[in-house]
Amino acid sequence: MSRRGGTERMTAWLANALVREHKIVIISLKMKDKLPYFSLDQSISHVTLPDKDSKSSVFTQICEIRKILKKEKFDIVINVDVGMCIFGIPAAFGTKTKVITWEHGNSRNNWGSRRFPYFRKFAVKFGDAMVVLTEKDRANYQENFPSRKPICVISNPSKRHEYHYDNESKIILSAGLLIPIKRFELAIEAAAKVLPNHPEWSWVFCGEGSERERLEKLIEKYHLEKQVFLPGSIQKMDDMYQKSAIYVMTSEMEGLPMVLLEAKSWGVPIVSFDIMTGPSDIIRDGVNGYLAESGNIDELAEKIAILIEQPELRRKFSDASQMDMEKFDETEIVKKWETLFAQLKKRTR
Repeated sequence: MSRRGGTERMTAWLANALVREHKIVIISLKMKDKLPYFSLDQSISHVTLPDKDSKSSVFTQICEIRKILKKEKFDIVINVDVGMCIFGIPAAFGTKTKVITWEHGNSRNNWGSRRFPYFRKFAVKFGDAMVVLTEKDRANYQENFPSRKPICVISNPSKRHEYHYDNESKIILSAGLLIPIKRFELAIEAAAKVLPNHPEWSWVFCGEGSERERLEKLIEKYHLEKQVFLPGSIQKMDDMYQKSAIYVMTSEMEGLPMVLLEAKSWGVPIVSFDIMTGPSDIIRDGVNGYLAESGNIDELAEKIAILIEQPELRRKFSDASQMDMEKFDETEIVKKWETLFAQLKKRTR
């Protein structure tokens, strides 16, 4: 929970939303910093497993989690992301605790590891329910990991805002961890095609990560130092959305990307690669944003250039940005979680 990624952010949001009606404990396997990055309600307990030698085995960690579950007699455990199923499911074995595994990516993303398909098979076979982010991913699960256990679609949430789109802005925004799966190098390749023709425009990449040095070298290679900026992690991202004219996403994989939901909520026109799940659930192509073929830098650059050169189109996209926002309403999403909890409490293993 010391990380600042979308998974940790959604964990904090759900815990804060549920604590009004439930006792909530968050268990972290480990922490890099002493405190969670995202704020938690003071009534939420946060426990970090003991790690005396920094090499605690999976079996030892499962035993520690099991001690907590038996002591607290929890009704439900939520494995935050599929990798955690190998901890939560064995820890709850033989108890009355129901176990949900919460997919934060999609069923075909394995993070470069051969283990993830086995994690998913284990989760759907031995857990009590799966939660996925999109209907498309539920269909993928049902095809590739058939199970009689419920596979429920519960989207990530997004707040509704009063917003004023700044049509005079000349800032393109991207945000996320600077890691390979975000493919920010493709965004810089697109910037090299677009920005030299529009010297008054700039592109800001908010976030930090292992790819910083590589991205800085690309910026130097294309002589974009005066137009492309890497300011690091930004606490007040809402301010950045409100200052921006266009939001761009180049990820190779997402579940249901929070950055697109947030940009949409602030009325920012979006250009995104049309990857398997996420963007097409959020963007209506040609209505409030553009979807480009995944990895196609020329098409991405073309769509960005169209929006740069047509302020009236940017305004039109912004005006249409709130279409479908009801699908991501926080209150309705909490109701879906509560409905799932109620269904599981009625079932016996």
